[in-house]
Amino acid sequence: MAINGIGSSYNNMYGIYNSYNNYRLQTALAKHGLSGSNNTSSRTGASMGTNNASMDFVKQYNTTMSNLLSSANSLMAANSSGAAADLSVTSSNTDIAQASIQYKPREAKTMTLDVQQLAQAQQNNSAEVLGGQAATENMNFQIESAQGRVINVNVNSLYDDGTSKTNRQMLREAAEQINGAGGNVRAKVIEKDGNVSLQISGKETGRHNAFTVSGNFGPAKDLDQERTSAQNAEYTVTENGVTKSYASDTNSIGLDLGRIGVQLKDTGSVQISTAPDEKKIISAVEDLVKSYNSAIELLSSNSGRGSGVERQLRNLLMGIAPEKSLDLVGITTNKDGTLKVNTETLAEKLKKDPTLTREIISGANGMASRAYGKATSALEANSVSLINNDLKRAEVDNITSEYNFMNMFARSGAYNLNNYYALGLMVNYLA
Repeated sequence: MAINGIGSSYNNMYGIYNSYNNYRLQTALAKHGLSGSNNTSSRTGASMGTNNASMDFVKQYNTTMSNLLSSANSLMAANSSGAAADLSVTSSNTDIAQASIQYKPREAKTMTLDVQQLAQAQQNNSAEVLGGQAATENMNFQIESAQGRVINVNVNSLYDDGTSKTNRQMLREAAEQINGAGGNVRAKVIEKDGNVSLQISGKETGRHNAFTVSGNFGPAKDLDQERTSAQNAEYTVTENGVTKSYASDTNSIGLDLGRIGVQLKDTGSVQISTAPDEKKIISAVEDLVKSYNSAIELLSSNSGRGSGVERQLRNLLMGIAPEKSLDLVGITTNKDGTLKVNTETLAEKLKKDPTLTREIISGANGMASRAYGKATSALEANSVSLINNDLKRAEVDNITSEYNFMNMFARSGAYNLNNYYALGLMVNYLA
């Protein structure tokens, strides 16, 4: 019991000494302006600062490499939603045909469109008569569409009071009846130098929308004669050496299974091409170069932080394409490994040799693919390897710090010390 009692007394005494020494150390640290949680923890202010800077670098590293990955992905041909796959369509002669994207084409291609005939609507015009002259005959005729729909027109040459209508009035009433019937034709009265005539036109082009006029035309003589016949557009499309003929009710046609819309305007031959949008390609290349340069600059300025940084820097400095290939598309390599793009040269190459240029930039082994691989490798790197040198320095700083050393003793207490007199001297010195 006595032994146990002695042990208990000793433990209590060591606890008192521990609390007292810790109090004196806190007072000493405060006196020297070193108090606070950062100073009394197991890390010094210096090591805490190093740790924060290391964490900030790792965050910046991940952001920078993610940006490089995204920029590279945008230019890869395999990315169906990227700039390289975002195709635009052009026509070599917009006076003959105007082309536009209806929905996304699958690939870049060129087709020859040869327009032999435009689609047009039928038009019938009556002979001219004096507009102010009294009408002498009634109008009783019908208009029949190609689908069999009939519009009947009946206009009496006399008013209810028996007075004669003029030719102008007769034709106007006939036009009102035709337009009010809601058929596939429309009518209007044409006046010139006192003369009038009745014009009937199909609302839509193509032979499918033809019509016939028959009956008693009164002042609208020869209304059954076609001034312009209904006809379909006729054209051929040549692709990969194969020519096919087509006909259309309208001048709005579709190519490449409807992915490309074309408005026919005149007869003749024209080239319809789909290709990556040059402006989007150039912008995406500039973005990739910017991201690549930012990655090199970040790694170069932080190469001493860890072996992983040095390894990734060496990987990037190996380049994302042979310099000769980059030169061909207007991209040069600086002495520090960063890149510079000449947009004028790139635009010229995209026009003169689009296939080779796209292969260098977006091909399976192109610069975008290689940059994507390097960014992926960088993001898979062990984060500790990026700052292992920082961690080593922080550990050394933590061990050699006189305040951490004293704090260790204060926290552990006199129970763990063999030389209590030395502890007292050190605390007295600080105090």
